[in-house]
Amino acid sequence: MREREALIRQLHGEPSHKHILHSLEGLDAAQAGRLVGQSPHSIFQVLGHMQYWLDITLHRLAGRPQRPAAAALGWTTPAAPRDGEWLEAVAKFGERLQVLATRILDPKLDLDTIVQPESGVRAREEILMIQGHNSYHLGQIVMLRQELGCWPPPRGGDTW
Repeated sequence: MREREALIRQLHGEPSHKHILHSLEGLDAAQAGRLVGQSPHSIFQVLGHMQYWLDITLHRLAGRPQRPAAAALGWTTPAAPRDGEWLEAVAKFGERLQVLATRILDPKLDLDTIVQPESGVRAREEILMIQGHNSYHLGQIVMLRQELGCWPPPRGGDTW
């Protein structure tokens, strides 16, 4: 179980960086929907992109492999959320992370099962991929928050 517990900790960013959900706290919809600097995406769009790939990972681990027709499909979230959409998006992302954590702990999930038949990717690799993907985009969110002047979040931010 140690490997599975480590996979879950890293899924949330621990101990590599700030907890992914804590990094989203304290943002309002206007901040999450603002385009800043040279970034082509708002925080809301980055979170939508992360959600898109998290859902694909969950499908793959459930034995329903998916391969998007184009990478652009992961970037369909509008820049600014409508009323209530920002908090809903954060809650949904947190819920889906919990679904993945539960799936990782499920002893029926063989981490060596191939979940992407076309490329031979195993469940363990898929989990590591989504961890890396989320960490990469979390870095973008932190930078965008810094440009917006709303970093650190309420629970504090990592500074070295």
